[in-house]
Order: sequence, then structure tokens, then C-alpha cells
Amino acid sequence: MVAVDHPGPAGRPITAEDLFAFRLVSDPQVSPDGAHVAYVVTRLDKEADDYRAAIWLVPTDGGEPVQLTSGAARDTNPRWSPDGRQLVFVSNRPGDPPPTPDDDGDDAHAGDEGSGTQTKVKERAKAAEAKPKMQLWLIRVTGGEARQLTRQKHGASSPVWSPDGRAIAFLSPTDPDDDPDRRWTHQPPKPIADERIITRIAYRSDGRGFIDERYNHVWTIPAAPDAPAGPRQLTGGDADDAEPAWSPDGARIAFVSNRTPDRETNNVSALYVVPAAGGDVRCLTEGEVAFSAPTWSPDGSQIALLGHTDPRAGGAKNANLWTVPAAGGEPTNHTVAWDRSFGDFGMSDVYVASEHRPIWSADGRSVFALASDSGSTHVYRVDLDGGEVTTVSGGPRRLAAFALAADGRLVYAAGDASHPFELFAAASDGEGERRLTDHNRALLDEVALSPAEEIRFASQAGDVELQGWVLKPPGFREGAGVKHPLILQIHGGPHAMYGQALFHEMQLMAARGYVVLYTNPRGSAGYGEAFTGSTRGRWGETDTPDVLGAVDAILAQGYVDEARIGVTGGSYGGYLTNWLVGHTDRFHAAVTQRCVSNFYSMYGTSDIGFTFGEYEFGGTPWDDADHLLKYSPISYVERITTPLLIIHNERDLRCPIEQAEQLFVFLKKLGREVAFVRIPDEDHNLSRTGTPSRRLARLHHLIGWFDTHI
Repeated sequence: MVAVDHPGPAGRPITAEDLFAFRLVSDPQVSPDGAHVAYVVTRLDKEADDYRAAIWLVPTDGGEPVQLTSGAARDTNPRWSPDGRQLVFVSNRPGDPPPTPDDDGDDAHAGDEGSGTQTKVKERAKAAEAKPKMQLWLIRVTGGEARQLTRQKHGASSPVWSPDGRAIAFLSPTDPDDDPDRRWTHQPPKPIADERIITRIAYRSDGRGFIDERYNHVWTIPAAPDAPAGPRQLTGGDADDAEPAWSPDGARIAFVSNRTPDRETNNVSALYVVPAAGGDVRCLTEGEVAFSAPTWSPDGSQIALLGHTDPRAGGAKNANLWTVPAAGGEPTNHTVAWDRSFGDFGMSDVYVASEHRPIWSADGRSVFALASDSGSTHVYRVDLDGGEVTTVSGGPRRLAAFALAADGRLVYAAGDASHPFELFAAASDGEGERRLTDHNRALLDEVALSPAEEIRFASQAGDVELQGWVLKPPGFREGAGVKHPLILQIHGGPHAMYGQALFHEMQLMAARGYVVLYTNPRGSAGYGEAFTGSTRGRWGETDTPDVLGAVDAILAQGYVDEARIGVTGGSYGGYLTNWLVGHTDRFHAAVTQRCVSNFYSMYGTSDIGFTFGEYEFGGTPWDDADHLLKYSPISYVERITTPLLIIHNERDLRCPIEQAEQLFVFLKKLGREVAFVRIPDEDHNLSRTGTPSRRLARLHHLIGWFDTHI
């Protein structure tokens, strides 16, 4: 277990500005000889109002970590060369720009009247392209200057070494005019000025913006920066490719993609292979599948995958561990009898995502993978012969990434509700754990962080026991007779999971004197497929009794003031916040963030409304309008009397800002106490990955509303 060396709050209260003091440890990668771990440390740079990240090295046996790259830019995704002498990584550091064509060509639409407009459009486009793109770089592990490897027009990502170390596969977006694969489903017309001509239903994506007919494809490039051959594009067309993986013999590259004819309106994610020397793409998993994270077996005969066979359902269905013959054949589900989902469904706001691929044992008889269960995420080993699933790591905590050394040792990033993620190493059975890093020591020594106390409670529906956690204010004394205000936090998803991971936001609330309550109601991941999928078509109806049961349980303890209770949540949590204040008056203040208020309009305005939304909401506007409106909080707006703050990001395409605009206007028209904070230039993930200054602004508005009202 993580060493809890700060057993009680001792130190000053944590502040919003302490967000800049966290060091976010992620993406551990063990060297081929097992002696060292490369990993990433990310920090928020207050002066630059941006993120910085550096590559670090630490001995697997323990020792002093060494910073390998400067961290003046954002250096991420370190991957060891097969000989262990170099790392390829991804960085937005300044470098050589992409090659510029000698002639941009004539614009078929630009005449005398349009030429000035076209010039301005091109100038704006060039200004946008001038910002350094993420490219691949190489650096020797003994140190020295990094060398730029790619100069892709739209950047590069996801590097993977070939087994012989002579080439690197990667992903890079391709413009239609530059794509050698002309077998597109259609050719969109060209704009005359700077208008957008939309011909596809899937034309936007949150965090990406307008797709602009540009798609990620698989490329390779020689690993020697001075090699005469340049990058080579292996896949093309109007479909995004992801997660490339070399076969052990270096002959093929596996990847996942959706190349079905109706891919605009489905969520299929299938396994494909392409010859590393170039050639035809072949699908290995035809049909209705949702697979990810391909990993070749040591002998190259099998490919492990995570996923299920209902693409519509997304996270509502368990992601099982599968294998498929590399030569083609029927996939095998090895964990059909294990009622948990592989993947990390935990949440945090001081966290950087890492790759979550399964890892084969050296003998090819078992596979290791992360899975979430009852608020924790751990490494599990799956016996491929019998399907037995064994927990490897343990304790109330979240493992956010892991790697396997050649000798079987595990390295992982782990944390809990009062400890940020750090690296640990252990034997293949989880025994003999050793801490490898302590990047957040200075912060932990200075501030008071509240440990999470687990609670078990009954739903108001009386049919299930549920799990939640409580953060108490620093200095809280049991039986002191003091009544504290309470804030109920509701997670998004809905198929995500609260649990053992640190939230700066929640710690900040506790430091301001609030008791913070967070739970996993029905719809959450980590409690079996039936529990996770039980909210489908009945959002608000099935889970409201669960979160209210948690409030009842805390009130029964006697230390919460029943007249000072607040509620907040984002995304799905924003939906349930809206639903609650429209169905009960027991909350005295509420903050709804990046919310859902109207299923009817969200169907056509969200980037996933016509896929995920149709499945989750339980219908379409033309066939099921009454059903969609029945479960839309906007339908109950006349009942809302709780003072409500609405926080929404203007570039949110997942839960579009029109969802907030409707709610605000309706409540203002009704004369209710409501305020609206619009945050510019941020997408759905502001609280986790947004511009640092805007993350701070959001925190001040959020907690300020509760400070004023409860």
C-alpha cells in the first residue's frame, strides 16, 4: 500500500494557487534491461499560463531520480529504443519547421473580388500554424542535446519503436490534398472565404474543434535523424487511426480504427494491420466491436485487446480482455465471467493521462492490465488458459499507469485521496513494494490534506448499499458539537468512478471549512455491468435516491448543518445537479458545471449526441420527444428555487453551452436567483487540462458561490 506518512492534517490550509505546486507524475516506461524507469513530470507554469513537462529517469531498484530533459516545453511520451540507449519522446519545443511547398497553388474560387479575402484567410492560417507543433525527438539516456526526428505539418504523436530499433511508427494528421489514399467517401467543396462547408454529421469533436477533413494516420520514419529516407505514410483515407503497435518480427503494424461504411453514425473501433513496408490494410475484427489497446504476444501469434461487442454502449458495458489470432480468426473473450471493466475509470484534477495497454507476461501465458473496482484501480493478471483473474496490487488507492520489467517486476504510478501520484516498484505478485519518487514531498510537508473516510450507506430506494467518501475540514474534532456546511460532489460520465485519488478542488473545499461528500451512485463504473448500465434511459430517476441516501447518512452523524447543504457536479454531474434542484429543496446552494439540461436539443448540438446520447437518453427527438423531455432537467425549471450558479466553457462541444444558456434564460425569466459564468476558449475538460489561469478562475467562482450562500 501507499505509505501514509501524513496521518493527520498538519500544516497550513491548501489554497487555489497551490495548484501550481503539484508535480504530476505519469507514464512510467521500464528500460529493456529493467534497470531504469523513464517517466514524465508535469507542472502548471503560472507565469507562462501554460503546462511544462520533463522526462525523468530513476533506477528501478531505487535511487535519486535524474531530470533528463529541461522541461522548458512539454516533453511527453518517452519510449525506450530496443538497445536501451535512446528515448524517443514527443515535444512542442521549438525546432525546425515542417517543409513548405514552393507553390501553394491557385485557388479555383479566388477571382479579383475574392483575392483579398483569400489572402487574409491564408495569413490567419499561417499564424495558427506558426505555433510549435508536437514532434518526435530523440535523446540519449546518458544526456546531451535532443535531436528532432519529425517535421510533420500537423505534428506527430504516439511513437513506437520497431523491434530492430531502425524505425519508429507514429501518428500524424493528413490533409485531404496531401493524402495518397484518394478512396474517400466524398470530396467536400472548397470554401470561398473563411466559411465552413459542412457535409458530414460528425464534423466536430470536443477538444479538437472542427475536424476540417484532417485525419490521424499511421506513419513510419527511420530512427537515424540523418537517414536519407524520410517519413512514410502507411494508412490514409477519411478515418482516424490510433494506437499503433509493431509485431515482434517487425513485419506488421496493428492499429485501431473505424473504417466501416457508416462510421459517421456508429462507434465501432476495430483492429487492423498494415505491412510495415506499406501495402493493403486488413481488418482482423469485423462486425460490431469496440476494441482498443492492441498488444502483440511475445511470439507474435496473438494480439490482446480491451473492449466489448456493443459499440453503442461505450462505458456502460464491461471492457473485457480479448485475444485475436494475428493471422485472422474469431476473437476470444477471456474475462466474460469476471464482472468488472478493464481500464482506469478513476478521476482527479491533478493528473495526467497515461497509456493503458495490457502487457503480456514473458511466457505468453498471461496478460496484465488495469481495472477499476469499488473506488480503486489496480493491476490484475489474467490467466489466458482458464480466464482466472488475480489482483496483483492492492489497497485503497488508484493506479493510473503501470509497466512490466523484463524480469517481471512491476512499476506503477499510484496515489490516494491525500497523496498525489508517485512511482512505486514491486515484484510481479505485488509484494515488496518500494517507493521510487517523491516529487510532491515539499507540498505535502507544507499543507494540510484531509484523508478520505469511506462510508457505506443505503440508497433511499432501499434496494442497494452504496459506497462513498467524506473529507472533513483540517482540525475536525469528533464530538465537538460543531455543525459544518456540506457540499455534495457528483461525478461526470456517468460511467466514471470516484474513489481513491486526490482532488485539489475537494481538498480546497475542506480547507475552507466544508465537509465534502462524494459517492458512486448507480451508473458508476467499478461495481459490475448491471450497476453501471442501470441509468440508461432513466438518468436522474435511478440515481437520485442514491445520492440523497448519502446525504441522509452524513446528516445522521450529527456534524453537518442541515440548513447549509450545497451540491455541485460537472458534465453528467451537472445534469444530476440540475435534476436535484428541480426535484427537491433540501439544497441551499448549487453550482452546475458544463451541464446537460435538455436532451432534446443536446441530441443535435453535442458532438456525441446522435451516438452516445441516443443510446443513453433512450431515444430520438422525432420518435421519443416525450421521453427525452421527461428526463430533461429543463422540463422542471419552474420548480427550481435553489440559488444556482452556472459555469460553462464556451468551446465545450461535448455538453454545448446552449445547454447552460437555456437554463440561465429560463431561470432569469422566472425571477430566480441565478448567475452565469462563461469561460472563453476552453473545452469540456477545463477543470483537468484547461489553461491554468482559467482553472483558477473556475475554482474561485465555484467556492465563492458556496461561501456566499452557505
